[in-house]
Amino acid sequence: MASISSWCVLLTLSACWAAPVPTTLPSTMLAAKDTGSTPCVKPVHGQTSGSFDCVQTSTSTVPKPIIFQALVRVNVSSVNPSDVDMVEGRLGKIMGTLGVDFAGEVVAVGPLCSKLKVGDAVWGATLHAYAEYAIVVCALTSKLGDVSPRHVGTLPEVSMTSAQALKKAGAPWDPSKNVTVVITSGSGGTGFVAIQLAKSYGAAKVITATGGPANIAFLKSIGADVVVDYHQADVFSTLANNSVDVVYDNYGAPGTADKAMPSLRSGGVFVFLPGKGGSLSKHPKQGVKQINYGLMIPSASLLDELLVLYNAGKLKPHIQNSYPLTNVSGAFAESAAGHVVGKLQITM
Repeated sequence: MASISSWCVLLTLSACWAAPVPTTLPSTMLAAKDTGSTPCVKPVHGQTSGSFDCVQTSTSTVPKPIIFQALVRVNVSSVNPSDVDMVEGRLGKIMGTLGVDFAGEVVAVGPLCSKLKVGDAVWGATLHAYAEYAIVVCALTSKLGDVSPRHVGTLPEVSMTSAQALKKAGAPWDPSKNVTVVITSGSGGTGFVAIQLAKSYGAAKVITATGGPANIAFLKSIGADVVVDYHQADVFSTLANNSVDVVYDNYGAPGTADKAMPSLRSGGVFVFLPGKGGSLSKHPKQGVKQINYGLMIPSASLLDELLVLYNAGKLKPHIQNSYPLTNVSGAFAESAAGHVVGKLQITM
């Protein structure tokens, strides 16, 4: 998932080469930050929510774009589990304004940002997105054309993550190969997107897991062929040996790689998202390739590809709840409690 990596460098250059912010824009804005005043904690057993009072919305200065940057008026962002993880550790307070996903309108451009112009509708991943205005890296930002930012603002991080993971596993696939893909957790952000992407990338069969009849029906409606209720069975216990080509472990629980090995064919791929204690198998099946996904790297060209799928009706957002910028803490509490189907939206 998105994290601090080399792509952040362009967001933290010195204030030289700064472009003037148009006088029609306000000098201050609302932004959601980890104040560090109280600890942010996930819910404990028996509780429905944790305490995320550490996340507060307050007034900040509207930033100015510098070289290779643009300033975007943010319409929509969203909550990813990685955002919640950020404030549970020490990074939240260090990062200042939180948030990664964004979709909105360019209102100012810095030097050497010929790709974007004022008025462009754009989307992507950046730092400090939980704000009325955010700085974005021009080269990593995709234009939306006629698509409304409000329709796609919850998709960037999870879509790029799952697309990159599936491509590491060999996607797109030749439909004649009858590729079977297992996605370990179907209902969350990376999962419901991965189901749609796997089908778009040529998978003949997509198998996943979720909890409850309503979620099963939803996942089947977006392309899953087989959905296992994890309350009744572990997904890998339902699979025949040597029956699967790709396992995308988007949940990343410890021991999943070992459980997956019997079902994988020789020549198959196991790829997992790190963060919940998962790891590669120490006893992999011969011929099975194992991949630690690592970090999501934002890509404008990948966002362009994803927008084509969105416009074709092959990548659809699903929003469980929407929260205003003034209640990001509420969205974090719902995310941390688990069982989010799709995404939680933040509106500005």
